[in-house]
Amino acid sequence: MSLTRYALRTAGFGALYLLATAAGLATASTGAGVRVVWPAAVAGALWLVAQGRYGRRNLDVIALSVLAVLAPGHGGGLLNDFVQAVPQVVPALVFAWLFDRWLPGYWLGHGDRFRRHGPALGRLAGAAGVAAGAGAVLYKVVDTGLGFGEAGYVLVRDFSAVVLAVLIARGVRRAWGRRRGDEGRGPGDGPRRPDSRRGGLTVVK
Repeated sequence: MSLTRYALRTAGFGALYLLATAAGLATASTGAGVRVVWPAAVAGALWLVAQGRYGRRNLDVIALSVLAVLAPGHGGGLLNDFVQAVPQVVPALVFAWLFDRWLPGYWLGHGDRFRRHGPALGRLAGAAGVAAGAGAVLYKVVDTGLGFGEAGYVLVRDFSAVVLAVLIARGVRRAWGRRRGDEGRGPGDGPRRPDSRRGGLTVVK
């Protein structure tokens, strides 16, 4: 992938992250500021997962960190903005790192024919759970007034949202793959060659 295309993809994910942040800020919150839904957690995680295969994740982490600092909803000065950005960036990076090692290509449906459904879901839940747990702990550290019940809600909220987003992305990819006739093929398999049939027999060339 060219650097220009990569930069455009990164800009697109950045815009999606800012929109997700704005959408989350528009929802109701608890007294400690915990939002009912927080789409930015999903946007950040999928950003790093989707861009990881291009070998420039360090640049995406930097871009995500800058946007997390500059995103609205912090207040309290620049130092506070940096501190508040940590629970946004670290869980996304943890999820992407674990996901790449436990389920490479899973969210796009690559290699499904070599995976068992149950263990794959378990690894997805494990990666999302560790990332959401890290986020909940960091929120609690950053905001000492955050109750344990609210921290637990953050864990469940972000865990559920990330798992659901990955499964939706897989469903869309599988539907698209069925249309193209290459469901379950890996990223290096290339396009499926149509069979040449003559008189009901398959001609092997």
